[in-house]
Amino acid sequence: MSSIPPQRNTYSNVIEMEMSENEEVRIEIPDNNSTDNAIVVREWEGCLKGNAVTKRSQRRIERVPPLIFKCEKGKRNQECYEPAVVSLGPYHHNQTELAQAEKYKLITLEEFRLSCTKITMGDLYNKVFEVVEEARNCYIDGSTDGYTDEEFARMMLRDACFVLFFIECISCAKNKVLLNNEYLGALGFANVVRDIFLLENQIPFVVLKVLLELRFPADNKGGEDILNRFFNYLNYGEVITGGEKVLDHKQPLHLLELYRSYFISLKVSLGLGSTHSSKWPRKWKKVTESSEDYNYVKRNRSFASVTELKAKGIFLKRICNESSNEDIKFLSHFCYGELELVRRAVSSNTKAIYLNMIAYEMCAHNPNDFRVSTYIRVMKSLVIQRDDVKELRNHNILLHSLGRDEEVVKMYDEIDVPAVNLYMFNQLRKEIEHHCSSKYKTWAAELITGYFSSPWKTVALLVASAILFTSFLQTYFTIRPLPDDSNADMIKLLRHCVYSKQPPTKLA
Repeated sequence: MSSIPPQRNTYSNVIEMEMSENEEVRIEIPDNNSTDNAIVVREWEGCLKGNAVTKRSQRRIERVPPLIFKCEKGKRNQECYEPAVVSLGPYHHNQTELAQAEKYKLITLEEFRLSCTKITMGDLYNKVFEVVEEARNCYIDGSTDGYTDEEFARMMLRDACFVLFFIECISCAKNKVLLNNEYLGALGFANVVRDIFLLENQIPFVVLKVLLELRFPADNKGGEDILNRFFNYLNYGEVITGGEKVLDHKQPLHLLELYRSYFISLKVSLGLGSTHSSKWPRKWKKVTESSEDYNYVKRNRSFASVTELKAKGIFLKRICNESSNEDIKFLSHFCYGELELVRRAVSSNTKAIYLNMIAYEMCAHNPNDFRVSTYIRVMKSLVIQRDDVKELRNHNILLHSLGRDEEVVKMYDEIDVPAVNLYMFNQLRKEIEHHCSSKYKTWAAELITGYFSSPWKTVALLVASAILFTSFLQTYFTIRPLPDDSNADMIKLLRHCVYSKQPPTKLA
């Protein structure tokens, strides 16, 4: 057999294949390719441990991975990835069922222009046209080929102004928010938030940035403020200014990526807040941990729910400092444990937003540490029944507007989490399991939860103890009564104490 010449292309990571006459296959990988692969592996390892990842190539606004729809939950949740009111960007553009919002975009465009000082419509268009090529490159290949630069710039301008006008109305509680109800209706207005955070409905942040700079020319402080207030509205259900900076020199690809980075901050050491000292031999512990490192089922298994943890002496506590960059923290004390969680609001749009953030983390070319997936996986373990939601509500950790607590349980149950950061999740799970395996801690927890969980139970315990003690004394002295002369001796002692007491000195 004649040798087949190796095929070459313009990529640097060329794989050369040569087939000899005895049909032996030889694969030659150049040294530079192995170096690139090693860099990728090191980046992913560092990413899973919480380190920053260097952007190696041009990332794109991806579509939802098709594998998500292969599972049963993915099929049922398919509508959570599709816009219900408004299309943003080229992926769902010109859909007939979304035509009403296209007319409203022209109104929001004019309202946004009026809010800018001494800015004409031409100024807005020219500013967007300056970044039109960069914005095109943010979408997957072929998705923008049907638009000229002028058409694409006009689409970006309308969509971006719609998003920014809506965010500013919510953040500043302006009366112009009534325009949304007038043209979209109350139901349509309620679904705009979910449409803004759909993975396939994203506007390149570079377009939003140039328009924010026109709207707030003074160092863009106002743009930072409205984004901060809008994200806090989604997180906590309140339009407040606080927490960490939204941008903080970040260069996000789109709004969903920016909100994801603001939504949750899981530290690599989230499971290392325990203060206990291990009672197991160091050698035995090392073998156990190394065996679990390669067992996916053991590392990914769930832990107890909120009510089960409470029975084991692990109590909930809300993290007061919501800008501390620690949204989940576990502390094991002498006779009880504390699971600290940050406050979160749950609404009718939360499920779709969660699913799209998970879909973003599942996309290729998006190296990340699966922070949102890990957080939701923790919540799925904690919330399995109505009483779990009640405990979270009572501690002001979970606020929801779904009506019944069962709806929150249903929401978490319907969210599928294909992958998590096992390094982070496994740390938290092992610390909780280690606390629960301690006998004296669980016995102390049973005593606390059974007899000291309320003032009335404590009073009842003290009264019962007093009755039991007096009954014991009565029984004891019935069996072994005191001698008769002992009573006389006691009376003499009392009289001696009374008469030996000096009377108080009278002042003249």
